[in-house]
Amino acid sequence: MVNYLRMNTLFRKKEGFNPAESGLAFTIAVLLPYLVLLVVTLVFRAAGGDTGSALYIYLSSFSSQLSYLAVLLFLAKQKGGIKPFCAGKFSPIFLPVALMLSYGMLFGLGYLNELFIGLLADAGLSYNPVSVPLDGAGQLALSLIAVGVLPAFCEELLFRGAILRGTDYMKTWQVALVNGLAFSLFHQNPAQTVYPFITGAVFALVALRSGSAWPCVLMHAVNNVVILLIGCFAPEAALYNAATISTALVCFALAAAYLIFFAKTPARGGENEAVPIAGKYFFCFAAPGAVMCAFSWIVALAG
Repeated sequence: MVNYLRMNTLFRKKEGFNPAESGLAFTIAVLLPYLVLLVVTLVFRAAGGDTGSALYIYLSSFSSQLSYLAVLLFLAKQKGGIKPFCAGKFSPIFLPVALMLSYGMLFGLGYLNELFIGLLADAGLSYNPVSVPLDGAGQLALSLIAVGVLPAFCEELLFRGAILRGTDYMKTWQVALVNGLAFSLFHQNPAQTVYPFITGAVFALVALRSGSAWPCVLMHAVNNVVILLIGCFAPEAALYNAATISTALVCFALAAAYLIFFAKTPARGGENEAVPIAGKYFFCFAAPGAVMCAFSWIVALAG
């Protein structure tokens, strides 16, 4: 009965996230940007703005990130700080591991996303390609902030902090799969289905093994910034060739082997006393957000 009551008490200060809180954090992080973007779009259209313009893309990007930041601030206030996000110290060994994984995913496993997009195109389905304004130094700078750095900070503290920490009663591979699936759904875009799932699962494993979300912030930032720089300076570059893919996969395999077989998940120190039966609360509270994401994904797929 004690555990049951604890799982039904939301946002106990200075305690780790329980499954209910983590599921609710996911749903809020999905729904709040919808509401904010709706207001931004209505105001922008009322002012005669073109929703296909670079200005609207930046406004929507910044409004989304500010929404995520608002969710983080709300959660941090409820929990009495950022410690429950496990945004603390970590071993320096995870820095080179993080960079190797980033390289491996970008230039090796990223090819799987290209294959998936190709399958959608061959089937005559819409895959809603992501387009970021990169015309000139000003747009590049804005894109690096709105699409590069801010998402790395906000999304990682949300997913590898608040959302992951309420599911770490599961086995490690289960946490990684659930987190990867949630991260993939969160993007609500067929073109961003496979790669976010891969990165979400890997980031979750890194967060568990390192005991901190900060290495994931680094990985996410490197991933986004490299993609933007390539899109700006070498948009026609052939990224996926035999040499690049094989080298990237070797780096990824070595770093992943370290995480799986040698790195040990730090003890939680009793911070989160969730028991497996309480896990249903995560899925219950995350369900509204997941349904909204799935609906958006299907609409985008249908064009």
